[in-house]
Amino acid sequence: MIGDQSLRESEGYGEIPHLRSGIRKKLKGNVMKSLRLASILVFICANCGVASAQGMPWWNREVADALIRAGGNRAELERALHAAPKDQRLGIAFLIAHMPPKDLTALKADFLLTNLDLAYQARAKMPWGKSIPDERFLNDVLPYASVTETREPWRKEMMDLCVPIVKDAKTPSEAAQSLNAAIYTKLNVRYSTKRNRPDQSPSESIKTGLASCTGLSILLVDACRSVGVPARLVGIAKWPNKPGNHTWVEIWDGAWHFTGACEYDKNGLNRAWFTGDAALAKKDTVESAIWAVSFKRTGSTFPLVWSPGGKDVFAENVTERYTRKAKPPEKKAGLSNEESQRILEAAQAFFDTGKKPGTEMDSALKSNDDAVRKLVWQSYAASKRHAGLKADFDKKQVTHEKLVSPYVLKIVGKKPANGWPLFIAMHGGGGVPKAVNDSQWAIMQKYYRDQPVEGYLYLALRAPNDVWNGFYDDYCCPLVTNLIRQFTVFGEVDANRVFLMGYSHGGYGAFFIGPKIPDRFAAVHASAAAPTDGTISAKSLRNTRFTFMIGEKDTAYGRRERCEKFAGEIDKLRKANPGDYPVAMEFQKGFGHGGLPDRDKIKDMYEHRRNATPKHLTWDLTDSFLRDFYWLSVDKPARGQSIDVKIEGTKISVSATKVEQFTLWLDRRLVAEDAIEVSLNGTVSRHALTPSLATLCESMQRRGDMYLAAAAKIDVPAPRGP
Repeated sequence: MIGDQSLRESEGYGEIPHLRSGIRKKLKGNVMKSLRLASILVFICANCGVASAQGMPWWNREVADALIRAGGNRAELERALHAAPKDQRLGIAFLIAHMPPKDLTALKADFLLTNLDLAYQARAKMPWGKSIPDERFLNDVLPYASVTETREPWRKEMMDLCVPIVKDAKTPSEAAQSLNAAIYTKLNVRYSTKRNRPDQSPSESIKTGLASCTGLSILLVDACRSVGVPARLVGIAKWPNKPGNHTWVEIWDGAWHFTGACEYDKNGLNRAWFTGDAALAKKDTVESAIWAVSFKRTGSTFPLVWSPGGKDVFAENVTERYTRKAKPPEKKAGLSNEESQRILEAAQAFFDTGKKPGTEMDSALKSNDDAVRKLVWQSYAASKRHAGLKADFDKKQVTHEKLVSPYVLKIVGKKPANGWPLFIAMHGGGGVPKAVNDSQWAIMQKYYRDQPVEGYLYLALRAPNDVWNGFYDDYCCPLVTNLIRQFTVFGEVDANRVFLMGYSHGGYGAFFIGPKIPDRFAAVHASAAAPTDGTISAKSLRNTRFTFMIGEKDTAYGRRERCEKFAGEIDKLRKANPGDYPVAMEFQKGFGHGGLPDRDKIKDMYEHRRNATPKHLTWDLTDSFLRDFYWLSVDKPARGQSIDVKIEGTKISVSATKVEQFTLWLDRRLVAEDAIEVSLNGTVSRHALTPSLATLCESMQRRGDMYLAAAAKIDVPAPRGP
């Protein structure tokens, strides 16, 4: 592959000693003026609530899309996003991304921030708080409402009431039991069909002292959430064996358990008068299935008996938990030690010897797919197949075929709970003598400054050779993929927090590698570089944070012109796809090729996280060597092929061009039901989603990434042409 030869590195990037003095003398006056002006602008923007000097916010595309739907209330939501503490950003982003339309246009920043802070306080104070996974906390502790009840700031008063009640509880189950036994007496609320309406808020039920099953359930859910116990409202719209409907509560303590609201049973959870009726529920009918409310958007909605046709409350079909005859209601869900061991052994045999797992453990994937995925990753990471990878790790080098790239690693701060973030930094240089490339590599080892964040790994990667396009040739993607795999297997790196960055020659590498394998990165940044014609597509950056910094005077080899052209392509894509394409050009007035103000870039990138399972993908194939892209794969990739795929509930819409066949790799993170409908270029087909341990092992081996692995696959033959 021949690049555009824009990296004739006699220019360097402002750090080679024999150039430093001259550059500083020439640029001193203009640069200092520009820096003073930039400082003033940043100060003004910060006090106006703007996220950054480039105008790009810290939040993801889902939040950006929600802000658009918020209309005139957008300013309030943006105020909440900017005001939320950094360690609570995940929470405020989740709420805004998933809140119902009416809330988007009505709820104020103070309401959201108070709810946010109190929820995080509960998580920090209660003894079970640290054991609650982020997913459960976000969806089942943090939300300010269950269904369509009046929105009100109940959390502080409820916390003051409930903390003393649960002071002796050691687990979420014990806390829920104590609350169910006490709160209705303390609040003087009892069951009655003479209540004002079914979906009463806590204050409405307290004011009248009356509530039906839905109002009572809302009270118990809010009480549990106020002390950090994950809880959700569950119900059935019509009993299959008799008239009527019912609503109750599920709480999470390692698994979901149920209880009737205001129906405390001293013998424990998973006991209620309605268990016999619930066992007759019908999963495939909306009104006689059992649904659990979800604040996070799903492919299904909760049947609102009091508001027929309402579609703003999302839900999960949990009927099987109540109808499963082989498992008594009181038995705790989850994998047994024996099941876990069998999965570990079967996966280990696959990775070590190639023996395909049998089907006897496939059923475990239906209700424990996350747990099974972690076990399979554990077996993969421990496999004998990684001997070569381990040898490279010990030598501080990465290899691909005959190419070898050494690296220098620095540890900054302490390891976060989910593993180290990894910053891969690529140096300048290119088609220059080895000694010059080595000096550029040495500079990159300290170029990006240490940042006062929790902690990360900083890896300065040496190009595997000294040619023009050392960081932007076909071998670079598999080389970097091997590097990431090395550190996720042996280096305790969080695969959802891998970052790529580079300057000049390294920046060209970021421009090449980032858009080709964006599914591997939380964020990518390129400085003093530009896209190489014909090698990448802007369309593939739909879900990945990508920034590129270019100086006003950096016109050699068309660098500025190419960056501006790429920025124009992104602008068109963003306008056509609101909320997507978090890409930004950072134009630096007065600067040339060297000395760009990017040395603190790690701080800007640090908060980003990869979404390994976005529900809308666009993949423009620009080569024949990459077969995988997020949850898509093509066995015969070729330049000119393209696939656009969007998942909405159980329906998958596909537009494909010049692709003979492709594969969808799916699981419960993407599709909640067992049957899906695929519309390919207008032709509809239906498929059963059948998870299997064998498929999960195959996918794990293929991707080498716990979060990119999936347990079910559907092969779709695509017609030629658009």
